[in-house]
Amino acid sequence: MMIFVAAVVSTQTAIVVMSRQAELQAETLGHVYLDGLSAAVLPYVRNGDDEAVGAVLEQALEFHEGVVDRRLMFLDNDLNVRAEALRAGENAVPELPSELGLAETGTLPMSNDGGMWIWRGLHSNGVRVGTVAADLDLSAFQESPRQLRWLLLLFDLVFSLVCALLGFFMVRRMQRPVTLLARRLYDAAFGDPRPIAEGEIPLGDRQSARMFHAFNAMAHATHEREALLKHLADREREAVLGRLAATIAHEVRNPLGGMRAAVGTLKRFGDHEQPRREAIEFLDRGVIALDEVVNATLASHRTRIRWRPLSRQDFQDLRLLVDADGKSRDVTINMDLSIPDEVPVAALEVRQVLLNLLLNAVQASNKGGSVRLSAKLLGKQLEIEVEDQGSGLEPQMTQALQKGTPSPDLPGLGIAVVVRLVERLNGRVSVQSPPQLGTRITLHLPLQAQGGGE
Repeated sequence: MMIFVAAVVSTQTAIVVMSRQAELQAETLGHVYLDGLSAAVLPYVRNGDDEAVGAVLEQALEFHEGVVDRRLMFLDNDLNVRAEALRAGENAVPELPSELGLAETGTLPMSNDGGMWIWRGLHSNGVRVGTVAADLDLSAFQESPRQLRWLLLLFDLVFSLVCALLGFFMVRRMQRPVTLLARRLYDAAFGDPRPIAEGEIPLGDRQSARMFHAFNAMAHATHEREALLKHLADREREAVLGRLAATIAHEVRNPLGGMRAAVGTLKRFGDHEQPRREAIEFLDRGVIALDEVVNATLASHRTRIRWRPLSRQDFQDLRLLVDADGKSRDVTINMDLSIPDEVPVAALEVRQVLLNLLLNAVQASNKGGSVRLSAKLLGKQLEIEVEDQGSGLEPQMTQALQKGTPSPDLPGLGIAVVVRLVERLNGRVSVQSPPQLGTRITLHLPLQAQGGGE
């Protein structure tokens, strides 16, 4: 369409310009005609012989070739007709054009029938003595440009249509590689980046060939990246499953130590009612706690289990759970609890955090040392401290606890559990661990609304 419109408009513009030039040439021809006519009538005008002037005008009508003079006139300075000649068969014009006396020399535009009025002043010795006017028939000059215009228009339409069709098919051929590439890119957007076959790559079009080869390189790279990502995902899944299994084993082993101590109590004091009842109750709570630990670990990314408040009994259970490890290492567990019977924080998460911290503290303590656990309420938060007399924590573990960014390279699996659970409780951890002077880990846990809302 662009080629067609451009060709038609440019050609028609040229035709309009040529038509205008033809009109200007016709006006020039008319003035040349008046030059000869003025020279013929001037001697008789000087003598005032109007009849002779009329005779000259009549005689001029007898000679014409191409330009047909239909009416010739001589007018005085007051625009009165002094002499005129009218071609036979022409109707007399009742009125002269109103523009005739407005200028010394002038021309009226060519009419539809090819007629054109032209006039000029007639001078003798520098004095104007009248005006010579002629009504000329230039239809012969008008017909040829009109026919030429229609012929050019027809040729222009045919030629422009042919060029437009050629341009259309050329553009379609140029678009073919882009269309193919766009279709492959659309398929790639839905996860199927298929390379372009060698037979579909044009041999003579270097730019399109380079574009297709670049797309094929991208498709191959995408396939390799997807294969690598799948391999890494499988490795990551295996690693996550391994860490999960190790965490479960670690968390299960801790309550088993306390339960083993309860079993030992039953073996030694099974015949006494009070120790037997306490050991059985502890075993029952230990089994429940063990089940909750396993469920909480497996459901770390699912809905949380039933919430219950932390109680003083939970701290006593922690003492029993850690007591076996403490006795095996000759480490004393001391507790200082300045809390009510129930504190509105999640009991299960706090038990898991404290169990990990107490077991780590027992393992870090020297033989004959002690581990102290204290808990108190400060405003709207629970503050719990676990303090040992060991050699101190490694800087990486201290940073992980305080910033909440556990690393899989840390030796203690319990550190990641502590960080995750403290984050779930919206709490924070502060650590004081000077080298060889023991470690004090303080938990700051905000109180929760009854029912477990954080």
